[in-house]
Amino acid sequence: MAALALVLAPLLLLAIPAAAPARATLPAGAVGPTAGTLGCRLYFNDAGTGSSPTVWQDTFTLTQSPAAPKVGDTVTVTLTAKTGPDNGPVGLNAGDVPVNVTLALGGSLSGSATLRMSSYPARAVAPEAPLGPVTATGTYFASAAGAATLTVGRVTFTNASATTHCSAAGDRDHKAAPAPTSIVESFTVGGTGTATPPPSPSASATPSPSAKPSSSAKPSLSLPPSATDDPPTATDEVDTPAQPFGPKSVKLNCKTLNSLSSWTATHTLSMSPSNPGRGAKVTVRLKFSAGPKSGPVPVGAGDLVPKATVKVGGVGSGTVNLQGPAYGAIDANAVLPGATLTGTYTTSQAGLVSLTVTNIVFDHPQVDTECNAGADPVTGPAATSIVAKFTVKSRAATGDEGEGGGGNGDGSLPNTGEGGVTALLLLWSSAVLLLGVGLVVVLPRRRGIPRS
Repeated sequence: MAALALVLAPLLLLAIPAAAPARATLPAGAVGPTAGTLGCRLYFNDAGTGSSPTVWQDTFTLTQSPAAPKVGDTVTVTLTAKTGPDNGPVGLNAGDVPVNVTLALGGSLSGSATLRMSSYPARAVAPEAPLGPVTATGTYFASAAGAATLTVGRVTFTNASATTHCSAAGDRDHKAAPAPTSIVESFTVGGTGTATPPPSPSASATPSPSAKPSSSAKPSLSLPPSATDDPPTATDEVDTPAQPFGPKSVKLNCKTLNSLSSWTATHTLSMSPSNPGRGAKVTVRLKFSAGPKSGPVPVGAGDLVPKATVKVGGVGSGTVNLQGPAYGAIDANAVLPGATLTGTYTTSQAGLVSLTVTNIVFDHPQVDTECNAGADPVTGPAATSIVAKFTVKSRAATGDEGEGGGGNGDGSLPNTGEGGVTALLLLWSSAVLLLGVGLVVVLPRRRGIPRS
């Protein structure tokens, strides 16, 4: 269940300069710890001009490594916030609001870099409580020697229901018109001349934005209108380990006609590729060790097909339909064999994506068995605890990741893109099913309404 995105609690607008001794102890290439205040707005489905203006007051630190970069270095940048913003009136689960930070490069450098904290908050947070420390990390390429600056432009907290954008103090449209913050680090890139960034894995990828523009180009420190529109780069991110689910024992409830039963099996939910770029076709796999028990009537070969519905959350939206091969002949009152179900969908936005199994169906031409976490899986379905996560990088998909497309032919639904929500499609027939005990029952005649 997607929790409502955080709504930052109102705070007094107060900026306290950092004490000089504290700054003097920091290494080169660092700013803070320094108190600062950012302005924020809440955007439902990350659309519109924002609402519920609030302020976020915290102690920020910006560091880079190496602290004194030279031309040709790939520099790691980290932004930390001591307490994080306050949660809104709805509790959040761990990992519900990934953090993206847009960083402007200035002086001898140009363009932007993206810092990320893919799983935030680190723990479940109650309403109106601080979300906890922020540590967002990314990289940029030191392309030219000379005096340079790093400026935090915008901080974005992304949730499946809403997004909070923050920039410099004051109330404005922080998504479309962010103002650079006072978190600025000045330093010098050593060496001489310029360097070419490493090539992107994709031949069609845009060169790194930190490269020095040509003489005809007009450098700009303005931020793009949306974090999702940042130019794809190969040097501002590192691979983020995916979080597949299982193998883990899961207990679900099943219903066939008016019979209810429980089903316990070992489930594994995974995705491939596990760290794709935008526009990649991702294959989702659900594997279970054994199915529920069949009913009192034998099932003919090819008549029973395992299917599942997976909800895409985080920065993605929509559903993915999974399907496994049809079962062979099944005896009466036999435990169904295990199966592997697959489907695909196409990524869109960069950031953390969650995959939640919401329903598993054993599809028969005459009667289905519905399995999920609901006490009554048909009239009161509930998403399962089978949840996997992975991160979509801001670069474009490579050739190996396939071209996006989706569609029903490969068992997937097309992603609706930024802010879209595809209706959850349940694999139920249009006839009323009286939920059952998870028995796969074969009726003597077929339904007259074809399945979609």
